[in-house]
Amino acid sequence: MLTWRLASIFAGSFMVCALLVLTQRWHGRHSLDHDLAGVQKIHAKPVPRIGGIGLAFGLIIAVIAGYLTGGATYPTTLLLLACATPVFLTGLAEDLTKKVRVRTRLLASFVSAAIAIWVLDVRYTDLDTVVLDSLIQYPVLSVLFTVFAVGGVTHSINIVDGLNGLAAGAVSIMLAGLATLAWLHGDMLVMKLCLWGIAAMGGFLLLNYPFGRIFLGDGGAYLAGFWLAQCGVMLVERNPRISAWALMLVWIYPVWETVFSMYRRRVRDGVETGQADLGHMHQLLYRRLRGKAQTQARPGPEWRAHGLASAVIWGITGACQIFAVIANEKTLYSFSFVLIFIFVYCWFYQLLSPDTTRQHPSPIQAANF
Repeated sequence: MLTWRLASIFAGSFMVCALLVLTQRWHGRHSLDHDLAGVQKIHAKPVPRIGGIGLAFGLIIAVIAGYLTGGATYPTTLLLLACATPVFLTGLAEDLTKKVRVRTRLLASFVSAAIAIWVLDVRYTDLDTVVLDSLIQYPVLSVLFTVFAVGGVTHSINIVDGLNGLAAGAVSIMLAGLATLAWLHGDMLVMKLCLWGIAAMGGFLLLNYPFGRIFLGDGGAYLAGFWLAQCGVMLVERNPRISAWALMLVWIYPVWETVFSMYRRRVRDGVETGQADLGHMHQLLYRRLRGKAQTQARPGPEWRAHGLASAVIWGITGACQIFAVIANEKTLYSFSFVLIFIFVYCWFYQLLSPDTTRQHPSPIQAANF
């Protein structure tokens, strides 16, 4: 039964994405990513950026299949989808109009997080950190911290959505880490929610990686990020033995990429944190691989650099999941692995960084960020 539901979700997501690709001549005026000159753009031709519709449809299939088979998870799946509606629709509006500001989308992620607390009654109550644990006992602070955490993780997936397959693959790997932790602790509800997300992401990835026939778009990135964030918070709150730092280790790649980007732009370079640039690690890695390919006598196609760069970051993300599973009940070990990741990230970033990454686009070039 579980295999049938996963197959249905995968097929539903894939069919909708394939339909969007095949019909792009009719909706392309609004759905195609025409801004090929934007500073953060590294694709060569317009591509539909509404793959989030396929992801949403896959999760709707999860609800329908659960209802028809008398499953126990479909009510929670439906509630999570309802909670995700504000941030998903705001992201989708940006995909279609290119006029929704970053702050508006971030605010929508906070709204979805707040609705989830109200509807599901799930929020942080234990952070496995001495000072924070004493503060999180106050309901107001608990709600605010949960909204900030869920909204931040949701937004961070949009930050790393820059290469074919990168964000969707990374989210799938992180959901697999959460599913493993849920299985180890006997939490079948969270495990299945994670599996539904992986299956929906898989249908999209079949067309996105490595050739980039369709993009996740802001709507898809925010929906995927919200699903990942909520599954994580539900897991640690339903299973107190799991350290909050193990959850941070699961999320650490997109979270640290976002934090480091804010530091890099505001503190190091003195520009607005929302201004687009060429300085994300995935962009540096892509350009390094692309540059090596161009120096060869017979350089490979551009999608190859996309695929290799995404695969490298997937490997890093996957290693974090392994360590999170190993140290899931040991806060000191989980915290240590988080620090190790930050050190490795900074070292790898410095290794990839040319001086040109400190150059910034004009406000006009950055307007689509």
